[in-house]
Amino acid sequence: MRIKAVIEYDGGNYAGWQEQFGKSTIQGELQRALLDLTGQNIILHASGRTDAGVSAKNQVVHFDIDTNLKMYNLMMALNMRLPDDIRIKKMEQVSADFHARYSAKKKIYTYRMYASSIESPLRRKTHLQVWPNLDFNLMQEACRYFVGTHDFIGFSHQNPQIVSTIRTIYSCEMLKRDDDIIIKICGNGFLHNMVRIICGTILKVGQRKIKLSDLPDIINSKDRKRAGQTLPAFALTLENIEY
Repeated sequence: MRIKAVIEYDGGNYAGWQEQFGKSTIQGELQRALLDLTGQNIILHASGRTDAGVSAKNQVVHFDIDTNLKMYNLMMALNMRLPDDIRIKKMEQVSADFHARYSAKKKIYTYRMYASSIESPLRRKTHLQVWPNLDFNLMQEACRYFVGTHDFIGFSHQNPQIVSTIRTIYSCEMLKRDDDIIIKICGNGFLHNMVRIICGTILKVGQRKIKLSDLPDIINSKDRKRAGQTLPAFALTLENIEY
C-alpha cells in the first residue's frame, strides 16, 4: 500500500532532507526507523529536498509498505524510533498514483528575521538578526516584483541536472509585527537556494543596497551576482504543501 505522511522537523542538526553517506539526514532517520520497525528497506519520496539546516512544519512524503498495522499504530511506533526533533504528524493510505513531489500544486515557505541591534536569545536559532534601520515599505514593495512566472536561474545555486529554471510565484509578502519580520512565499516549486536568495535580495532593498527600480532588470538578467546574498538556512521553514 502507498502511505502519505506529514512530517515536522527541526533541521538544525541535519545535513538536509536527502540521504547522504556518513551524514545524518531527515530521510535517513525516517528510513532507519522504518527498517527497524518493519525489516523492510523502504525509500521515502518527499515533496522537495530541504537544505542543511532548513526546518519543516508540514513536509509531505510518500512510501510503499507491506504492513497490517493500523495507520495510527504505525505512526506512533515510528515516532518512538525517531529523534526528538523529527515527528510524523499525520499518516494515511492514498491511491497508488499519488506522488508527494509530482502531485504537489503549491509549496509555501517562510523566512523569519528580527530587526534589532540587540541579539535575542530566544530567537537566535529560528530568526536571522538584521539591523533595525531598514526601509520596511521598500521591502514590502520589493516582494511584488517576484510574483509571476520568471526564469529564476539568477536566484539559485545552479544545478546542471535541472531541466528548467522557470518557476511561478503565486504570492510573496512581508509581514511585520513589532520587530518580527516574516517573508512568506508561495510557488509551484523552487530551485536550490531560491527562497533564501530572494529573501536576501529583498533585505538588500530594505538596506538601500539595491534599488527597487532595478529589480525587473536584475530578474531578467539571470545573473546571480546581481541578486542578494544567500541568507542562512536556520531561519527558513517549509510551511505547507498544497495538492
